[in-house]
Amino acid sequence: MEFTERLGNCPFASLIASIIVFVGVGLFCGGLYRALTIIIKSVMQELFGFDVSWLEVLQIVFIVIACVMGLFAILLLIFAFLATGATRKNVYSGASCIMGGRISAAFFMFISYLLNLVWLVISAVCVIPIVGYLMVHSICATEVYSKDANSLNGYCFTLTNFGIYRNQSYPLGITPPGREQLCGHTELRRFCDKIEESGPMFCVALVGSVLICLGMLHFMISLAANYTRIRISKELTDYRDAVDMEELELHSAVDKGSSQY
Repeated sequence: MEFTERLGNCPFASLIASIIVFVGVGLFCGGLYRALTIIIKSVMQELFGFDVSWLEVLQIVFIVIACVMGLFAILLLIFAFLATGATRKNVYSGASCIMGGRISAAFFMFISYLLNLVWLVISAVCVIPIVGYLMVHSICATEVYSKDANSLNGYCFTLTNFGIYRNQSYPLGITPPGREQLCGHTELRRFCDKIEESGPMFCVALVGSVLICLGMLHFMISLAANYTRIRISKELTDYRDAVDMEELELHSAVDKGSSQY
């Protein structure tokens, strides 16, 4: 019976949501970090000579956001433990504590909703490099991998062949940094190999972001249930106080009647 009571105090819905968010954060951080590292260092800087320091900043921003999501999931799991089973009766027993619990649940639901919208946007952004990867993969499959080295030695691809456009905001007479084209079998093969390596990593990052959205949906459902439970606890507490007050008045009336006799 004690084991059953302990098991009943475990918030399984929030626990499953936390596991989903943790797995999603791990996949997103690992996949995105590896993919952007390949694109920044091996493709943009080494092959094309671009200055893509903004991509490194974007890489750090996404990693920080994912880590914050992991910490927020831990916070939601702690709140779920406090608002489940016998723990709820011990923690949210007074009127002020119950009101604080309801406000906390509503606040966490609002934050979870906003974060879910943010991760939906991030998931949509992750689709963009995957579409680019599929386009480049088709070009590499038909123009690079299907031809031998001799036929590609004198062949050049411009950046627009791969959907890469140089910055046109430079004044006239000033050439933007970076190369216009890739030539030869070695450069083209290296470029395609790096794209083939980074493409699946972007797919992994997309799966991670979708899992985080799914975990946040689980959290919102769990928070809504906890909000209802805490509100019911307030009603039960008010009813218990009214019953205790009625019994106290009844006992005082009985004692006063017995003292008269």
